[in-house]
Amino acid sequence: MKAATKVLNLGLVALACLFFTNARAHADDIYVGNDGNNTIMKFDSSGNGSVFANSALRGSHGLTFDNSGNLYVASEFHNTIEKFDSSGNGSVFANSGLDEPRGIAFDSSGNLYVANGFNNTIEKFDSSGNGSLFADSGLDEPLGLAFDRSGNLYVANMQNSTIEKFTPDGTPSLFADSGLNEPAGLAFDSSGNLYVANFGNNTIEKITPDGTPSLFADSGLNGPVYIAVPEPATWLLLAMGTGALLGSRRLRRRSS
Repeated sequence: MKAATKVLNLGLVALACLFFTNARAHADDIYVGNDGNNTIMKFDSSGNGSVFANSALRGSHGLTFDNSGNLYVASEFHNTIEKFDSSGNGSVFANSGLDEPRGIAFDSSGNLYVANGFNNTIEKFDSSGNGSLFADSGLDEPLGLAFDRSGNLYVANMQNSTIEKFTPDGTPSLFADSGLNEPAGLAFDSSGNLYVANFGNNTIEKITPDGTPSLFADSGLNGPVYIAVPEPATWLLLAMGTGALLGSRRLRRRSS
């Protein structure tokens, strides 16, 4: 997986990269959530880093951007979703219906979906931060989230090593249960293949649209958590999780 071999060993748990250009953010900026010191770091294309935000966070997990360039962060121990503008000014976007929030993802309509790792639910928030329960079945310590092009939501169940698929109306079905070992981050490529970071055995699994799994990568990985596959003019949640010692210990403890 040569396109993703540059790793930042920062004790990170989550990493987000901006692949689109707008007036508020640069396309090559990379944002890293540091679980160890509760900060968000920002890196330019040359690897020069600066603190982007250092408040309102405790246990930063999922990171994602909206279409206006605002950064959203799941604060696991505060049970909040924090929203940061391009200057790093933070505000609480949501603080209800959350229980150890981890993976987060936007659908095509601008609704934010949050995986609650402790109470095994998926919460859905509109653009104003109003929440509603999206799913509470077929989940077992959900972590990574990803949408396919048809608007179906895929959820990595770390505890029982499965991938659950939810239609836009919330109907669940089992998508995959082989080739997985504590699955964490999820991402789709342009052909509809789903890539899965296996936290438990340090591999990346590739699953075709019909659910057929195959080993994609098994070297250079150490506790992979989040993952991304960049596409032109799009962004996706990104992080390989290597060097995430603090985050890895927490996920191990929650999985035992």
